[in-house]
Amino acid sequence: MKMITCDKVTYDAIAHPKYGQFLNKKIDSYDEMALVVGQDMATGSFARTFANIDLDDINEGAKLGEIAEALKKFTEDNTPYVYEQVMSMENEGFNDDFLCKVFDFLTKNELEAKAFLTKKTKHRKIWLQKFAQG
Repeated sequence: MKMITCDKVTYDAIAHPKYGQFLNKKIDSYDEMALVVGQDMATGSFARTFANIDLDDINEGAKLGEIAEALKKFTEDNTPYVYEQVMSMENEGFNDDFLCKVFDFLTKNELEAKAFLTKKTKHRKIWLQKFAQG
């Protein structure tokens, strides 16, 4: 369970009373926030105490969740899927050796891979024919 914890004496000394509702309560979007901002302890001018955190913006958790989801998609390894899709073009008459070269090219050229994967089979076939011509 992820939460902001603090003993009563420390809380009374440094925190604003309006944040009492968040003390020792589960933070639903903790993992998403950690993905975005990390789990390291801030030091120096970047360090903040409980009193420095504006928890009025707690609804930002939904936005953090969206950012975290986008980061997950960005970092996902789609290489096996690209391989599967390229090699499926064997059914369209392309040989295995040629398709392996195409796969190697696409893994090095992300934008080309995205465009290739977006195309319908007949358009992939045209793309492969042009690729074969150089």
